[in-house]
Amino acid sequence: MLRLALRQPLVRAPVRASQFSTFSGLYAKAAPPGGKNKAKQGFGNKKKGDPTKTKTRKAGMTHLKFRDAVRQLGYEKNAPALNEANFALGTLNAKALVDEEQQQSVVKYDAPTMEKLVALKSFKKFQYHEMFSQPTSMITDNTRALYEEFVQRAVGNGEEAESAVPSSANRVCLIGEKGVGKSTLMTQVQALALSQAQNNVILLHFDHPDAVTNGTSDYIFNPKLNKYQQPMFTKRWIIAFRKANEKVLKQLALSQDVTFINKKKEKTTLKSGENTVWDFVEQNHDFGKVGPTSAFQTFVKELQHHSANVPVVVTVDNVNAVVNETVSKYFHPDYTPIHLTEFEMGSFLVQVLSGEVSFARGGVLMAESSDNSSAHTLNVGLGLEEYDPYYTTAECDYDVASGLLSNGGLRTYQLANLTKDETRDLIEFWESAGVLQLRDYPRKPKAGEATAEAELSGDDVFEKAVHNSYTLTSGNVGGLVNVTNFSF
Repeated sequence: MLRLALRQPLVRAPVRASQFSTFSGLYAKAAPPGGKNKAKQGFGNKKKGDPTKTKTRKAGMTHLKFRDAVRQLGYEKNAPALNEANFALGTLNAKALVDEEQQQSVVKYDAPTMEKLVALKSFKKFQYHEMFSQPTSMITDNTRALYEEFVQRAVGNGEEAESAVPSSANRVCLIGEKGVGKSTLMTQVQALALSQAQNNVILLHFDHPDAVTNGTSDYIFNPKLNKYQQPMFTKRWIIAFRKANEKVLKQLALSQDVTFINKKKEKTTLKSGENTVWDFVEQNHDFGKVGPTSAFQTFVKELQHHSANVPVVVTVDNVNAVVNETVSKYFHPDYTPIHLTEFEMGSFLVQVLSGEVSFARGGVLMAESSDNSSAHTLNVGLGLEEYDPYYTTAECDYDVASGLLSNGGLRTYQLANLTKDETRDLIEFWESAGVLQLRDYPRKPKAGEATAEAELSGDDVFEKAVHNSYTLTSGNVGGLVNVTNFSF
């Protein structure tokens, strides 16, 4: 018993939580004077560095490749100006085009026209516009032909406005090999239409019509129209349209009363004769409404109403991208693909191209692209080949092709390459602008050659460059750009 009693005090007592809390409190830091300062939490709680040390700025580089980088970084801001005496350029306008004394081969666009074309996204990627401070263009036989065959028919011949024809009777498709300049010619036509009509013309442009079907936009079904609407795509297109046509839209009074919800989610009513079409497209936010709306249908009706006095010119680039692929990437609730014509915007495109939707004065100009599928719908619709009844819908959409053939059909214009004289004028402009590199020294003779190449004068070097470029490309503008050495 004595032995057990002596060992008992050596047994460790059980540890309690209160003992730890009391013990740890002995080492707690005292509260800072002036009250409690709660420590900041979050990812932004970082120690500040030396305030006197300047922040290192990153270089203005990009992960993009050169062709994309020059566009992304605004390379044209450092390009040579186009108002220097050695290569001063005129502007592209209808008057100078028909006046032989004022004709120039290479021209630029005036400031108001440039603003409209940029808003419409008429200048495409990879057209090398970054070589100069602003885009330039070359007047060719193609330009003069389209001015006579399309522009004058769309907006009238000078003061004879009544000579203009309906858009359904003035539908033209530009065809030609890759690099021949179809998109550039379309931009020239837009500028000439503005000049010919003294800016009293409405331009509707679709730079990438395949955005209707490629599955990149939201869509919602409108049971009243029995069509699918694409709010964000329509909204972006309307914003570009109203920016390019602001001045002329402010002169057009509404033909009917319109009620809609404005930006502040308030019910707004525009009165016929008091408000303008500009008020409608600027205040009406139903174009981007995620829900059924009739805003776009009202918009088209207003354009048709005013087209008797103000021509409407519709331009569609890369038309075969949407016409040859009419089965979209979108699906019905039962997972069947949605057809192009089941979209409100897609249906409008097909109706305009076929002439079903027509404007009293105007025209429809479209251009094919060599980068898209080789389906047969467009060629059948243009009358360039016969329809094969064994074609599948993916190979040829018969309904769309037959629509293009209706109302008198479309006219085609085959673009021609530059002549040798036009090639010389273009290369001469590049040289005078300082962006052309020419070999002004004799090349080193290759093995097996008897003598070295004789030294050539400056004129001989230039003529040889023109001859070689034209021989290699046959006057194809895209080919000329690829085989020419530039320093910009």
